[in-house]
Amino acid sequence: MVKIVTYNVNGLRPRVAQHGSLRRLLDALDADIICFQETKLSRQDLSGDVIMAEGYEAFVSCNRSSKGRGAYSGVATFCRVTSAFSSQEVSLPVAAEEGFTGLHDYAKNSENIGDFILAVPVEDEGLGEITREDLLKVDNEGRCIITDHGHFVLFNIYGPAVEEDDKERVRFKLLFYKILQKRWEHLLALGKRVFVVGDLNIAPASIDRCDAPPGFEKQMFREWLRSMLREQGGPFFDAFRSKHPGRAGAYTCFNQKVGAEEYNYGSRIDHILISGACLHQYDSVEDHSIFQCHVEECEIMNHFKRGNSELLSKWKGGRSSKLEGSDHIPVYILLKELPELPVHNTPSSAARYLPEVRGQQQSIVSFLKKGKTYEIQDASAIDLNFSEDTVDDSCCSDGLENKTVAKEELAAGISEFAKGGNFASLMHKGTNDTSSAVSYNSKKTSSSSIKSLPNKKIKRNLSSQPTIKSFFQQPGSNTGNASTSTLSTPVEPVHYTNETYVPNDDSLPENMQCTASATEDQDNTNTSCSLTTDKRNAATLEWQRIQQKMKMTLPRCKGHREPCIPRSVKKGSNIGRLFYVCARAQGPASNPEANCGHFQWAPVKSKDKRP
Repeated sequence: MVKIVTYNVNGLRPRVAQHGSLRRLLDALDADIICFQETKLSRQDLSGDVIMAEGYEAFVSCNRSSKGRGAYSGVATFCRVTSAFSSQEVSLPVAAEEGFTGLHDYAKNSENIGDFILAVPVEDEGLGEITREDLLKVDNEGRCIITDHGHFVLFNIYGPAVEEDDKERVRFKLLFYKILQKRWEHLLALGKRVFVVGDLNIAPASIDRCDAPPGFEKQMFREWLRSMLREQGGPFFDAFRSKHPGRAGAYTCFNQKVGAEEYNYGSRIDHILISGACLHQYDSVEDHSIFQCHVEECEIMNHFKRGNSELLSKWKGGRSSKLEGSDHIPVYILLKELPELPVHNTPSSAARYLPEVRGQQQSIVSFLKKGKTYEIQDASAIDLNFSEDTVDDSCCSDGLENKTVAKEELAAGISEFAKGGNFASLMHKGTNDTSSAVSYNSKKTSSSSIKSLPNKKIKRNLSSQPTIKSFFQQPGSNTGNASTSTLSTPVEPVHYTNETYVPNDDSLPENMQCTASATEDQDNTNTSCSLTTDKRNAATLEWQRIQQKMKMTLPRCKGHREPCIPRSVKKGSNIGRLFYVCARAQGPASNPEANCGHFQWAPVKSKDKRP
């Protein structure tokens, strides 16, 4: 059995944090191939904790668009394997490709699966002339990863979501799917089996949308998707709908802003489409398709825990609570009777080979290497910039000495040491007992030797930000180890009074606000903490009083006679204008417990004209 899961994670890093690690997230889905959409990772955000997991190989595509929206979109395919090399597993692809237009300007290590070539410019009846720049824009948003698993080619897709009045994005979405269709047709013509999984942002029929309005199925993109399905002469099976043709209320996406999941008010926009012949040796492709012969089940994973939903009160206008985690539900397909592949290795476009990830990984060998030793022959042999393994960076964060003076003294000490003097004693000349210095002892005296940090430059200046510990130190206290000499770094002086210092930011955790140095007077600490707690409690009570007063002045909805919630217009001619709506979660119109649809404009205060 081979299990494939598609899941719009709505940000991969938050999902990893929610489960504790990437490995735990992947193991919770328990699949051989896991396709994530909307990872919201840029190339600069790629790191081992969100891409690399033991027992999995990853293939990613990130947004490269320069539209100024930050990290958005993005897809990632994780393949569970027992070996990344010399493997026969179906889950490990034999080839992988980022994007689907066939252009390799954006991914040099990417392969062209099926040797797809699209001559540009292309003339299209609905889009006009399609240029090379148009195609690059399609791939630059990181919306597709293709992996070839021998028996089938898998497309991990995150389709664009657009507003109907945004002509530019509507054209982009139309171009996206038309070029994608050409790629599918090319592979099918080669005899390949094609699997398409992901968030297509299209609900194909009225049954796939709660309370679908009249004319719902006549929308352009819904008509296109249905034309791709077998029911209307297309090549693809909608795996879920083909297995469950009459199931209503089967949704995969819910609007969290209106609490739609509470009453199952959603849509089915996460799909698994499959096309191609079965693996059996039969003449009739019609009777023995990949769907009919090899698909055991396709189901929505309603049981999958996407957030901490236990003991949560009902949704109240988005303020009381909402489901933590993604607004999508995973979907899986189970395949049977797939034989093993010939021996193959992980493709070169895997995440393990990306410089953003590979450069940050460390092997255990690096922790077992001996520290470097240096023989000083003259003063020029020492790098005064401390760019190599010479200074412990952690010893330079809290000192108050002048870096320039220390550096000059170090230079003078080095010169005299080269002539035969004692380096450590020379560096202590002209300084008091509290000033810092550099000790130069033999390798065996490890307690006083300088710690090594590889390839780190010490860059400090007078504007260096002090750590939070410095606010809780007693004036004149020395936090350093008396037995270990350190090289000091200047930090902006912090002026204390006789009273215990407490941060002004009430947003700090209570235990942090009440933490003080062990040498400080305990009575002062208790007094400061008490004052801070009282101030915070007073602010909380005042805010509760304001909220209660607001509730008393809020209008009540007509359906439930409950206080409405205020909202404001985000765009258009009425931008900024306040209005009131029912506070209950959105649901079917037939459900009296759901949102009653109440809407009321807030009164506008007239501005009196002054003479």
